[in-house]
Amino acid sequence: MHWFFRTSFFASLGLMLWTFPAYASEQHKHEHGTVTFNVAIDGNVLSLEIEAPAINVLGFEKSPRTDAERQTVATVDAWLSAGREIAGVPRSAGCRAQSVIYEAPKLGSGHADYRPRFVFRCGNPAALEWVELWALRRFKDVEKAKVNVISASMQRQETLAPGRLRVSLK
Repeated sequence: MHWFFRTSFFASLGLMLWTFPAYASEQHKHEHGTVTFNVAIDGNVLSLEIEAPAINVLGFEKSPRTDAERQTVATVDAWLSAGREIAGVPRSAGCRAQSVIYEAPKLGSGHADYRPRFVFRCGNPAALEWVELWALRRFKDVEKAKVNVISASMQRQETLAPGRLRVSLK
């Protein structure tokens, strides 16, 4: 089951896990080339979580061995912890970053995953018609981008076509 759907954030929506049969039965899988975006709207709060293998974020999963690899890790850590250029929404929604939950994965000889979470407060949530997943521009060799969208009025999962960044929130 995805961590995103187990958080208290969804409890505030009054949604039960069993309303997500497609998600509840799915275990998190480390699958190179596949990234997952979990998008939720609760009132004036937009929450976005990314699940991505390190190889698709950094280009490698092992401990960095060269100065270039160490610089790549530092650049990605700074980008994700800042929460900037992760996603875009209509300007009229008036969304501002509220918090970032980010812990760098432990890179070593095995698999590693990135799972940052970003929370935005929106002054005009009625204008949240779409989200553009800008993070996909920086990821490497992504073959499939799965997007789970949930709000008080709908729930949907879709797979983005290559090169597509925009997802409808209506």
